[in-house]
Amino acid sequence: MSQDNFLTIQGKRFHYIWLRDHCLSPQSRHPDSWEKLEDQSDRTLSPQPLSVEERNGELIIDWNETPPHRSIFPISWLLDHAYDPQPQTLNHKVLLWNKTELEANREKLYYPCSADPQLWMEQLFTWGFVILKDIEPENLDSFLSSIGPIRDTEYGRIVTATVGKGLSSTVKALPPHNDLTYGSGDHLLQFIYCAQNNASGGESLVVDGFRVAQDFRQDYPEYFQILVETPLFFGRVQHEHQYFFRSQQSLIDLDQKGSISAIHFSQKNCTPHLPFEQTENFYQAYNAFSQYINNLDYRYCFRLQPGYCLLMQNFRILHGRSAFDPSSGSREMRVGYIEWDYFMARHFYQKEYNLNQSNINSN
Repeated sequence: MSQDNFLTIQGKRFHYIWLRDHCLSPQSRHPDSWEKLEDQSDRTLSPQPLSVEERNGELIIDWNETPPHRSIFPISWLLDHAYDPQPQTLNHKVLLWNKTELEANREKLYYPCSADPQLWMEQLFTWGFVILKDIEPENLDSFLSSIGPIRDTEYGRIVTATVGKGLSSTVKALPPHNDLTYGSGDHLLQFIYCAQNNASGGESLVVDGFRVAQDFRQDYPEYFQILVETPLFFGRVQHEHQYFFRSQQSLIDLDQKGSISAIHFSQKNCTPHLPFEQTENFYQAYNAFSQYINNLDYRYCFRLQPGYCLLMQNFRILHGRSAFDPSSGSREMRVGYIEWDYFMARHFYQKEYNLNQSNINSN
């Protein structure tokens, strides 16, 4: 079971230095924040055990330290956090979709707001969006605040779409786009809540930007690279508050592994301003990508009913709607944003921290 600098539990190797650094005891972890209380670099020597014992589903290590220190690890916890041969990642199951694939899974897209949050949270990771039902208007704020602080904007926290607040507040059709591309922080969980929807038209639509970009990358690799490497200006003027928002970013972001990590697409806010030699090639790439975005084969359309709330990853899912006739009935949508970090933190707290906390308390 034990080697010079590591031990093996059920076929998984764990270094002693890792085990000491991940000690779950209240002497090593703050009971409220779960922050580490000790600095591994303060030790001049690599941690060494005096004794190692596996008993009643736990690994018990007494360390060669002054004063003495004991670490107790549930075997189940160690196996959940094993890094042999590779560590666990923060990635979740992600399914990229087009219209046909999503319509085949239509029943998985809707959850009552009373459902186990882990169910619809996983859905939001998997498909990039989820539709929650049966939320009363007076409960909307408290429900969303249970996920995280609602972002305060110049129009307030939860904005009712009305004429005079940008193109999205008109009755015109809105092609697929991401919100707030003209700001510095568009890595958001966006919500669109339906309070009333009796007007003719106004069907909502969503597009999986990651799926579109993946297909575009395969078909037009050179154009794809242009969109990754070319910084663009995005802007919006708001006269009532005397603001002119501007940001500069590429249409497509990649992570360290070269995977697509974010889409920033908004025809109405994008204002390319490039060197002469780059302009023509850029527009060829941009127009080709726009045709993919607007291809109906990628577009899933649905009608938000009163009490329904669309939650989506604003950096992955593009959204829009068809035109509607305001004379035919009322239509009221309430829109807002929560920083994606808060959603991730809520998810990990429910899935991970409670288990860790119980292990700390048992020590």
